[in-house]
Amino acid sequence: MAKIIWTNKAFGQLERAINYIRKEQGLSYAEIVLNKILEKIRLLESSPEMGTLEPLLSHKKTEYRFLIVWSFKVIYRFSKDQITISRIFHTSRNPSKLKGI
Repeated sequence: MAKIIWTNKAFGQLERAINYIRKEQGLSYAEIVLNKILEKIRLLESSPEMGTLEPLLSHKKTEYRFLIVWSFKVIYRFSKDQITISRIFHTSRNPSKLKGI
């Protein structure tokens, strides 16, 4: 099984998103969203290729994939023994910002 690693950027993005949801929609909903995102990411440990190839990052040397969890796009890359969560991106944001990866 591959180990899940979070970049500081991805962790910060998730934290900000959950804090925003908590303020706007309450703690219960924020916990539901957080748990769903983490649950989906855990599935990558046994099936790292389950995500779709990220076309906006096809110019990179490393292959990036994504999962959609409600309104969030989880961008990740993987190797034989490691999955790196690179970004947690709300789908309403401008996708050109992904090119900063």
